Amino acid sequence: MSALENTSTTEQALVGHNPLSANAPTDISVSTRIDYNLRFAKQAVLVIANSTEQYSQLASQYLVSLSNGPSDKNESHFNVAFVSASIKLNDIQIRCRLVEQLFINTLFDPEQSLAVSVLRFAKQQGEAISIVIDHAHALSLQLKYELSQLVHLAKKHNLIINVVLFGLTDAAKQLSSNKSLFKNKMAVIDAASGQVLSLDDKKIHHDEVSSSLTQWQKFSLFLVMLVLAGIVIWGYQLITEDFNKNSSNLSQESIYAKNSDTALSAIKNTDSSAEQIVRQMEKKQKLVTADNIVKVGLGVAASAEDINMAILALPVLSQAMQVPANADDVINALAQSSNSLTTAVIPPKGIANKQVNDQGEKKPTEIVKTTTVTKIDNNYYQNQVVVYEHGYVIQLAGFSDKKLWYGFIDKYPTESLFSYQRLLAQQRFIVVTSKVYANKAMAKAALKLLPVSLSIREPWLKDISLVISEINTFKG
Repeated sequence: MSALENTSTTEQALVGHNPLSANAPTDISVSTRIDYNLRFAKQAVLVIANSTEQYSQLASQYLVSLSNGPSDKNESHFNVAFVSASIKLNDIQIRCRLVEQLFINTLFDPEQSLAVSVLRFAKQQGEAISIVIDHAHALSLQLKYELSQLVHLAKKHNLIINVVLFGLTDAAKQLSSNKSLFKNKMAVIDAASGQVLSLDDKKIHHDEVSSSLTQWQKFSLFLVMLVLAGIVIWGYQLITEDFNKNSSNLSQESIYAKNSDTALSAIKNTDSSAEQIVRQMEKKQKLVTADNIVKVGLGVAASAEDINMAILALPVLSQAMQVPANADDVINALAQSSNSLTTAVIPPKGIANKQVNDQGEKKPTEIVKTTTVTKIDNNYYQNQVVVYEHGYVIQLAGFSDKKLWYGFIDKYPTESLFSYQRLLAQQRFIVVTSKVYANKAMAKAALKLLPVSLSIREPWLKDISLVISEINTFKG
């Protein structure tokens, strides 16, 4: 017998049993559609309507048909459970009501899924089960999925478990928005037409938020974009104007510097030419005086030309001796005086000043240090361990050569560095650390703030108690 013939036969049987069939052919078609899906599709069924009276009447009729027993003698009797869902009932309460109606005096876990608990009890008892739920829109998505999964698993294990839900259209919209969970597991039937609706049907399709904008919204968005573009262009113009001003100022300064350099060079050239003239005149004067001396020594009288040269040389020499100093000479003199003062007051770093004693021997003085801590102080750590019992330090370096230790300390004058001595391989070893921090967290924070030149040395944290133990090895 074909599926269409079975459907018509079932419809005729329902018409014979339903006294309201003559006045409500829509109800008969819905009942027929429910029976058809339960028998052949073997899926959970959701009947939806726009009003509560419509789907509740269909739920009552379906329960009456189940209470009257099977129309065919070959069909088995159903163990029926009915629940009227409500938003006041949570998932655990609905699971309890279903399991308690189906399996009396049976222990179960109310937090366990219906697809697990009901299927296990159905295998043990071997009865056909029918679950009817009214107001299905009040069920959670989790319970809807558990019921559809229950029917799907029962189909695989050759068990008869029927699930029929009745509710508003919102229940189907929830399925449509999660259609990947209910595909081929739950059929949706329209109570008004009796037709099976697809989860993509316009009637139950979940209304997604439309991304399309109205004309006014588009116009407003366009205005906002124009305003933002104007602000960006205005800011760009301001930046370019400032840049152009700065560049023009720099160009003017460079031109002024070039002009001043050329002027200074010209002055230097003129000064050098004047110096050359004076030197030539001095040479001539020396030659004249030398010739005169020779002539006087020899008793030879000076000629008229010699006398004229001597007379001409005297005013030139007097003018040469009275030449005023130029600007460069003044600046160089001031620079030399300032350098002499700085070198006299502050000796260069790392270079020892020399002193000469009475015997002519040079005695080096001590090198001037600029660092804050230039000595090894073991007592500092012993005093700090009393204050910070659980303190930590950052170990930065270690040296067996004291000269290398001096160089390292001089390299970081601004850092608060401390040093202590310990024994390493039966030799003195100088360890450089940070100051003592109150706890490990503070030391970690300070470790992250070290300069890059110290961070690349891969410093690490050390307990203050370990530092004290190392100091004691040196004392011992």
